[in-house]
Amino acid sequence: MQTNCRVSNQPFIITDDEIKFYDRISPTFAGQRFQIPTPTLSPVERMRRRTAHRNENFFYRNQSAISNKPFIALFDTDTPYKIVSQAEWNSEQWDPLDYGQPFDSNKSFFTQFHELQLRVPKANVVAIGNENCDYTTGTGYCKNCYLINSSEYCEDCYYGKLFQNSKNCVDCAYVYDSELLYECFNVQKGYNCKYVYNSRDVVDSWFCDNVSGCQNCFLCTNLVNKQYCFMNKQLSQSDYEKTIKEYTDSVENINKATQEFQKLRLARVYKYANIMKSDDCTGDFITASNKCYDCYDINDSVDSRYVQVGVEVSDLLDCSNMYIKPQLSYEVLGTIGTYNVHFSLYVFHSSDIWYSDQIFNSKNCFGCVGLRNKQYCIFNKQYTPEDYEQTVAQIITHMQTTGEWGEYFPIELSPFAYNESVANEYLPLTKDEAIAHGFRWKEPAVQSDSNQNDPTVLHCSVTNKPFKLTPQEIKFYQQQSLPLPTKCPEQRYKERMAIRNPRTLWSRRCSNCTNQFNTTFSPDRTELVYCEQCYQKELY
Repeated sequence: MQTNCRVSNQPFIITDDEIKFYDRISPTFAGQRFQIPTPTLSPVERMRRRTAHRNENFFYRNQSAISNKPFIALFDTDTPYKIVSQAEWNSEQWDPLDYGQPFDSNKSFFTQFHELQLRVPKANVVAIGNENCDYTTGTGYCKNCYLINSSEYCEDCYYGKLFQNSKNCVDCAYVYDSELLYECFNVQKGYNCKYVYNSRDVVDSWFCDNVSGCQNCFLCTNLVNKQYCFMNKQLSQSDYEKTIKEYTDSVENINKATQEFQKLRLARVYKYANIMKSDDCTGDFITASNKCYDCYDINDSVDSRYVQVGVEVSDLLDCSNMYIKPQLSYEVLGTIGTYNVHFSLYVFHSSDIWYSDQIFNSKNCFGCVGLRNKQYCIFNKQYTPEDYEQTVAQIITHMQTTGEWGEYFPIELSPFAYNESVANEYLPLTKDEAIAHGFRWKEPAVQSDSNQNDPTVLHCSVTNKPFKLTPQEIKFYQQQSLPLPTKCPEQRYKERMAIRNPRTLWSRRCSNCTNQFNTTFSPDRTELVYCEQCYQKELY
């Protein structure tokens, strides 16, 4: 089925499998079945709308609406929301049911939901089960971490995105089951590596791209099961150690190696997609998955489509930042351990949730905000199971008449400007473009010169933005014999994210044969991009 996006007017396809999925998740309340309608936005615009509700990287000094104590928050001081600390949000100082309200059929659902969002306290960051991780968001069960996001089960990690089960990793992104990494990107099971990209089972290596099962390799690409290699040439252990010492004994030589590395990366052969140990999948950065289409940054997942960042997911459609076995969800952002959650934000260890925000350990909730350990609630008001069914049926019927049923939260409900949100990372817009789309735009704050004479304050070599180094990271650099960074964390993050291709698929022909495939390399790119068969021949 082909239709046109109501925002971009671009045509897009709704597959038969998607239509079956909408039928499957269409709920029944009070004996009445409510069909989920087919989407009115293209997959790209659905992703843009959804991820515009998530801020991962911009922190502000704010203070609690309960205690007035200062803290760091995802929300600036001009936010209309009531912001409290994580400890206060989880405490018994307030009861989310005190904010309960009845449904008003004279107003739209989203208007009433937003009114509830503005009244119910919001935690300063999004986190669960962390220890000493105040300056992180989108994190769960981490310890001693700083300025990381989208991460779980990590310890002593600083600066980056999507760390999973990792320790002592600094300035990295998309690292899994790894330890002692620096400036690494998309590494699985790595140990003591620096500037290593798109690799797995790699140890004691520098400046490598797409190596597997390798140890003690330097400035290498497309290697498998090698040791003591320099620029893809086999050396003896002594010659290898002597050679790399010339590249790592000073800042100047490390910069020289960085430049050589960029040349090697441009010249190497690329596989059409970073898809490993997977069957019948399209997208990029997919590992150990099956039947996942147009998905990005997922592992150990099945039967999903249009997912960005997922860990052990199944039966998801149009979802982002889904972790630790979420199942059966449509149009959701930010979950851990959920089942049958739809059109929602930040739901943890819960099931049967619809159109809700910040829900923990709850089930059977509709249109709720900030609930913990609750069930059968609507707009934060408690109902009996029977009354819950009847009232939800009435609300959905009303939403059908207003055109809200089956739509995600509109962009007006996002607490963030477009350039604060993940949407701008995935789908960058200029200020004028964002405003034309109906998004807000936040002007950057003017940097103060009050710390100009402070010797502990550094200035970014690219943006001149002031930044400080934490004692933990200085210790890491010293232990790893690394020079101190000359760029601010924001610039380092920006450059790291630029390593990857956009989350868009193009049809392209193999650079070595006539095979066609879907890839994130656009047809006008100059890299050598091979199909699976040609790529395997090149490596082996």
